[in-house]
Amino acid sequence: MRRFLSWLIRKPRIIGRTVQVGLPQFGITNVTAKVDSGAFSGALHATGIREIKGSKGMRLEFTPLLQGRNKVRTEQFHIKSVKSSNGAVSMRYVIDTEVEIRGQILPITITLSDRSSMRYPIIIGRKFLRTHGFLIDVSADKQ
Repeated sequence: MRRFLSWLIRKPRIIGRTVQVGLPQFGITNVTAKVDSGAFSGALHATGIREIKGSKGMRLEFTPLLQGRNKVRTEQFHIKSVKSSNGAVSMRYVIDTEVEIRGQILPITITLSDRSSMRYPIIIGRKFLRTHGFLIDVSADKQ
């Protein structure tokens, strides 16, 4: 009950169906992301996704958002099963990073996948929306 009351007291943040975001840890700014309440977690378009053996164990290497030679390497990742909107289940790499929305930098957990055939390279899912108190207003697009 207390959690519910604190949600009522806290003013919700309104977000549109799409929003301009940045991924500061990757040097990425001003990308249009789709806000998708049907998706549990977020997703990021990435290519060249592979595990490599490093001196401290396995690392994940990938290129986010067609950034050319800008490869990202991290030791902090895991793999999980994800069901897509068409019902297909696949295994995806999951990373924790930060997303910048309206000048605020917030933590986000996102999966990596090839979204080259999709309209938006980044998806913001409902777990992030709930955690950070966002409500979707489809008339408030690209704020």
